[in-house]
Amino acid sequence: MADSKYPHSNHRQRVRAEIRKSGCENLTDAALLELLLFYSVPRKDTKPIAVALLEKYGSLEAVLSAPAEEIAEIGGIGESSSLLISASGEICRRIKSGKSPQTELARSGEINERIYKELAGRQSEAFYVASLNAVGIMTAGKVIAEGDSSRVTADNRAILEFAFSNDADSIIIAHNHPNAEAAPSAEDIELTREIAAIANRTGIKLADHVIVGSDGYLSLASTEKFAYIFDKSSRVTV
Repeated sequence: MADSKYPHSNHRQRVRAEIRKSGCENLTDAALLELLLFYSVPRKDTKPIAVALLEKYGSLEAVLSAPAEEIAEIGGIGESSSLLISASGEICRRIKSGKSPQTELARSGEINERIYKELAGRQSEAFYVASLNAVGIMTAGKVIAEGDSSRVTADNRAILEFAFSNDADSIIIAHNHPNAEAAPSAEDIELTREIAAIANRTGIKLADHVIVGSDGYLSLASTEKFAYIFDKSSRVTV
């Protein structure tokens, strides 16, 4: 008999019993989501929530890839469930790739490729910062400013705050040139010098400035003409 205060207890017991008998591999996408939500929605029927998620996003993969703050806006979900779904998606991605932020990106080329994927195809300029630890492993990355199709303004304070919040030993900055070549302007070079100087005064090294264009990307630290700006010891070589 179901608990009158918890009318879905028998249903959940039946679901768990069926899984113990047959395994998760035979569950539908909706049933898998329903089961996941058991652990963040203790007193409510989670099947309608699972169905609503799949109807909104179209697939289980899309649900698990959706931003937590967006998921939380769906009726009946809330913060706990949205974070659980988001975390589950990240677990799946890491298992699939066999990598994590702490181990994935230790080579310069790999870091630059990740930055390229983050910025390529954007129709407006964006400014990105990546933090690296003492051995050159990328620990975090974030777009900290967005502009228009021809310009983005980077706030030096925001760059340093990001670096400090991620305990960075060095940083990589990057921005994109929508529908243009990955070539630095005089303003880009001056900005690079300025950030290198400011970061150095705080004990953080500027490892690179990556420019992403329609033709690929350019690493200023790997370009002989501009290499003098960067501290070689802060860069992991390929």
